[in-house]
Amino acid sequence: SEQSSGVGHFAKYAEQRVADSDTENLLIQLAMETSAKTGKPIDQRAIDSVAQEIQQDLDAQGVRRVYDSPSKGVLWGWEVPAYVWTKAIATGTFLMMMVLQYMNDFLDRSLQLTGLISILIFMAITGLLLVIDLDRPDRFLYVLLRPQWKSWLVRGAYIITGFSGLVTAKLILIYFEYDSWLVLDMIISIFAVMGAVYTAFLFAQARARDLWQAAWLNALHMLVHALIAGTTVIMIIVPEMASLMVKGISVFIIINFILILKEILFSEGTVDKRKSIDLILKGYYSKYFWIGLSIGSAIPIFILILNPNLILIAGICATIGIFFTEFVRIRIPQMISLS
Repeated sequence: SEQSSGVGHFAKYAEQRVADSDTENLLIQLAMETSAKTGKPIDQRAIDSVAQEIQQDLDAQGVRRVYDSPSKGVLWGWEVPAYVWTKAIATGTFLMMMVLQYMNDFLDRSLQLTGLISILIFMAITGLLLVIDLDRPDRFLYVLLRPQWKSWLVRGAYIITGFSGLVTAKLILIYFEYDSWLVLDMIISIFAVMGAVYTAFLFAQARARDLWQAAWLNALHMLVHALIAGTTVIMIIVPEMASLMVKGISVFIIINFILILKEILFSEGTVDKRKSIDLILKGYYSKYFWIGLSIGSAIPIFILILNPNLILIAGICATIGIFFTEFVRIRIPQMISLS
């Protein structure tokens, strides 16, 4: 019942306060949760005023709170959807490079180097976002050195570490003008697929978040996201390939749109799942969902129908839209009360 240091991500806010009464810390947590739901800024003066009134009442009645179960609020903030997004870009880029390499044999040495360096940059950003999200960044290595293998957090850490290491090995081979080994490309491709989708199984381990429980469907959705993002990066790296990408990215965007509709409009589930969907469609964060759906699906499809030559713009829009929809799908389930 001791909350003087706050709860979850709220700890850092409680530590900034001079007074460390349990009442005030609880009010801070509730105020932050309300701010997250409504989008309104936190009114510190209101917190101080209410805390003072409550304390006066408790002192007058001789009552003291000894136990409660405070809400931990939104523990996975913007860093998590951002890392899911950058991870999709990196893994999808490698997968699309392999498709081009073994079907069209188009990527020369310089283009391969550019693609592999881009992948490593996005993986570095992914790792940085993962560390930033931790309350104890100094314990990041603990996940790798003292693994709990039943946790998808640990499995995912090894997957993205292995993927980054293997991509680095391929980069070294290409740089020194050695032929890339087929077996190495196959292994990296497997790691790329696992890297793109493992977060779906990580989310599913949060058993109380009903919207995340369809792990395999969410994994398919994340793989499609990776293919959209990877195709866009390839078109930026190799502009002359854009015309060959029209059918592929069109299929990916349509599948993404269908999966979103399936989850939102044709999904049966628990009360909490329906609450999540209702918040996605009508709540404060619904504007981000509709922006993501418009930018990520409607506008790209419209562009591809009217003028396929603008495929690169369609791809960029679709990739940006992925971030917005993932942001909402990750944040909203955390706002459903568990009790």
